Amino acid sequence: MQFKLSSLIAFASFTSSALAVNYRGYANTVSCSGDAFGCSDGGAVCCSLPTGFGFSAQFDNLPAGTQGQGYTGGGCTDFLFSVFGSGTKCWNGGGARATHLNWFHSPQRRSIAIAERANEDAGAECAEPTFFEYQNTDGTVRTIKVPADKGAAQKIADLHLAKNYTALAAYEEY
Repeated sequence: MQFKLSSLIAFASFTSSALAVNYRGYANTVSCSGDAFGCSDGGAVCCSLPTGFGFSAQFDNLPAGTQGQGYTGGGCTDFLFSVFGSGTKCWNGGGARATHLNWFHSPQRRSIAIAERANEDAGAECAEPTFFEYQNTDGTVRTIKVPADKGAAQKIADLHLAKNYTALAAYEEY
């Protein structure tokens, strides 16, 4: 059986674009630890963080040739930082806060930025986090699914700030 180079390149493109990366925005200002909201996607998705999160950010297992970025303000437009793959990377804000995060394959950055501006001009909204990790009163770490409803992440952040662990316990495990 003869294997064509073009088939290998097409397969490599497909597998790298289908890869999902988990990334998180932490309340911690000095390290990527503690309570965090996270997103999991195939890249080029602007993930909006609720108030109180994004002072540190971690991107898990970034593939080679990719980068994770943080932004301030509305959407993924006001650049704050970038980290480059490969591997798990942490950014510590030291007081600065990323309100939005995303990751992507580095060669695509210019076309993604143009598409993001077009989406923002058209009134498109960013994605909400998909999960929330927090420490229970008994010291165990729990990860819950953030519902797809608009504002669900902020509602969970408010419950966490109020230390309403009974209400948080009602959310589905991630």
